[in-house]
Amino acid sequence: MTSPAMRPRELPFSADLMRKLLEETAELPGADYRVLSYYVTAVPLGETVRETAKTVAGTVKISQGSVSKSIGRLVTNGWLAMAFRVGAVPFYRAGDRVLELAAAGDDQVEQPLATVSHLPMRGSGDE
Repeated sequence: MTSPAMRPRELPFSADLMRKLLEETAELPGADYRVLSYYVTAVPLGETVRETAKTVAGTVKISQGSVSKSIGRLVTNGWLAMAFRVGAVPFYRAGDRVLELAAAGDDQVEQPLATVSHLPMRGSGDE
């Protein structure tokens, strides 16, 4: 466990990130996106989801076998990463591909819509 001072800057979660994940995982079976969505939204990005695949299956209403297969594909493709095991039970976090998409969205600096400058008015005592 890292101390708060050593924790990397939290990556932003946004609707844009979810759209990118949907587009990037469009080739995968539909259950994969549902499982990935759960892992990405359950905790702050990069942290470990401390729930078993059985719990995830119950939450997203997919069979435990389908969730296990989805997790396997998502890990293989870099969307999820195993964080640690407790006995035979693995726990996962968002993988490098998710973190890269989140970081790419974070790099975009928000541009102001407009800038306002105050000009001196005629007839004021400032002339």
